[in-house]
Amino acid sequence: MRRLAQALDLDVTALYRLFRDKDELLLALCERTIELALDEIGEVPGAEPWQDTVRRIAEATWRVQTLYPGITALTFARTTGGPAERRMVELLLGAFTRSGLDPGRAALFYRTFVDTALGLCAHAAALSALNPEIRAKDDTTWTRIYARLPEADYPETRAHAEALTAVHQKAVYDTAVEAVLAATAQAARG
Repeated sequence: MRRLAQALDLDVTALYRLFRDKDELLLALCERTIELALDEIGEVPGAEPWQDTVRRIAEATWRVQTLYPGITALTFARTTGGPAERRMVELLLGAFTRSGLDPGRAALFYRTFVDTALGLCAHAAALSALNPEIRAKDDTTWTRIYARLPEADYPETRAHAEALTAVHQKAVYDTAVEAVLAATAQAARG
């Protein structure tokens, strides 16, 4: 808190008047990112297909969480209990309930979606925090190391090395969201 106060050119007591401790400050920052995502989502029409609601939430979440990677990395696994988070929970549970799931299954798929989405956002945040030289080294590992493994021992890895290089974090995120949606639809049918 002292370092933050110095960076903001404030007396540390000003921060402590607003936040009891660092954890309360982090939760407030997390709550703010949820508010930003909600602002981006706007109103959810009652007739909107549940999948579209979840996709819009997923897109807003990705944009906001990757815009603030430091906050994401520190708070992705936290629960604020604040008004923005409560609204987001309501929107998502409503969407998963509209899919036809019973309350227990809706809660499970809600948690699967949130934990997957925020976990992947945190993964992207961690990567963005890497030193550029280290990030470049990691980005070229598929072609620098895996593409040069002995083909007799690693035929599949060698065959897919270039394709693995082309996979971006957002594509992984989108694929995970679509997998949760497909699994939800399947569970609702059966």
